Amino acid sequence: MLLKLGLAAALIAADIPEEEGLRRVQAHLLIEDAPSALQEAQALIVFYPHSSQVKKSLIEALSINGKEEEALDLFHQLTLKDANVLYDRNLLEEMAWGVLKKGVRSSQYGVKLAAMVGSFFTQDVRAIPILLKMMRDSNAVIRSIAIQMAGHFRDAPLRDEIERLFYDEKVWMVRLEIIKAIGILKMKHLAPELQKLVQAAKTNLEERGLAIASLLEIYETISLEEFHTLASSNRAGLRHLACSIAAHFAMNGVEAALIPLIRDTNPAVRIAALNVFGMYALGDEGALIEALEDMDPAVAITASWAAMHIDSPLGAQHLAKWLDDSLPENRRMAAAALASLGKKGVALSLQTLEQSKDSYVLANIALGLLGQRMEIAKCSDLLCTFLEKEKRMLMMDHAPNPLFATLAPSQVRYQDQIPNFPEAQDQMTRLNLVALLALVEDSRALLAIKTFLQKKSWGISGFAAATLLHEGDETALEVVKQLLDDQDPNVRLQACLVLAMFGKDASVLRELQGAYSGADHEKKLYILEALGKIGNIESFSFLVGVLREPFPILRVAAAAALIQSVNR
Repeated sequence: MLLKLGLAAALIAADIPEEEGLRRVQAHLLIEDAPSALQEAQALIVFYPHSSQVKKSLIEALSINGKEEEALDLFHQLTLKDANVLYDRNLLEEMAWGVLKKGVRSSQYGVKLAAMVGSFFTQDVRAIPILLKMMRDSNAVIRSIAIQMAGHFRDAPLRDEIERLFYDEKVWMVRLEIIKAIGILKMKHLAPELQKLVQAAKTNLEERGLAIASLLEIYETISLEEFHTLASSNRAGLRHLACSIAAHFAMNGVEAALIPLIRDTNPAVRIAALNVFGMYALGDEGALIEALEDMDPAVAITASWAAMHIDSPLGAQHLAKWLDDSLPENRRMAAAALASLGKKGVALSLQTLEQSKDSYVLANIALGLLGQRMEIAKCSDLLCTFLEKEKRMLMMDHAPNPLFATLAPSQVRYQDQIPNFPEAQDQMTRLNLVALLALVEDSRALLAIKTFLQKKSWGISGFAAATLLHEGDETALEVVKQLLDDQDPNVRLQACLVLAMFGKDASVLRELQGAYSGADHEKKLYILEALGKIGNIESFSFLVGVLREPFPILRVAAAAALIQSVNR
């Protein structure tokens, strides 16, 4: 039967001009009839064997049908006759998309995930049907990541699928991503559904927090009447939402409604109300007297912070007690609250710096003082000593109060979709501290960064090192550049990766390509991602060569990098 179809296509091709045949191939590709496009192209080349355009059309058809080896062979033949073909952006893009689409159809989890991520990085409209397909995948991790990526597009099919999943999805991890996506995409018609989540007794803390954050993304404004309705609700979740809205919009005329909420039966509501009170200095210390003695430490510490914001001496008195509390978690939160006060917290911070023996309290205080560019030498010494001696994994904890980023021992849980997630968070936290040292021009920052780049756990330290440039400034960038001439090839390569991924520095292109052949599988993936971030025409030939790799994940990564480079 196939032979008959092929003969029929050949007979048809014999009767039509080359241009008409090319249009027919493209028509089949346009309607996504890949097999027919390939039949037409194969028949056409029999009658026009020397036509470069027909060969290019056949390469496209082979690529879309998953016959990447045949497509690459024909592409190589063309480049031998005409070197300019190597820079045919349309042809390169079609070949690369063929590899990605084949990867999406793979039964291997890793290949499918890599193809989806690669498609997303292209930021091309052709990624949309791939993301839609992955949002319906049987694997919950695939669905979760696809939804995260869908939130960066505004296309109706993806929005419709997110809405469907909001009602149908049962896996908790995936539901969290759906709630976030609704806020990012500002899906206003789902605001009532999010409000139901906020007020439902069975909604857990993490879901409620994300639902509130999404509602704040959706709301463009809110009337005082609506605020008062929420603030007087018999549902704690809606009262919490009212406080979050007041803070988000810096609303006027809410003071009277906030006072009862400072005494609310729910501690999360009390903290949210105190946050608004302190941020905008909405009253006097009389409103805080009861909260300063609250049985919940997080509430009492927040009340002390709010009192310091309104220049009440009660704030420093109470916060000083918490800085010397018997429980370390309370001392750490108090230190973070103090650090967040800026200039208002400097006097107590300097006093604590002399008196406290808790290394975490001192580190949190040092972060605040360095932010104010005070006691730079002493605070830098404290952070360096802390980084050297503290062997436990670290994190920045926002759980007790989202306003306070508390440096604390890690309680980060493992996540299926992010390998070694607690370790990665630890490295990111540590490197953020190093970045701060770089910003205050401490000479030990370079050695500290080099230590990170020498870590054997490549993916973790590479991920963390990138944070330096993400969170820092040009000072941090210059520090990393100094490591390009280091004697250790691993340090040089890691520095190149960081500069490529976050600095898009084309000067490291040749070093990355040269390191590829001797790198292990994981390092090769990072190199390909970095080349895609740079997006330089000089990478075309190299990336096309990688499309012949025996490992499908590497071919997929090269294809994604090639599309990014072509479209740059």
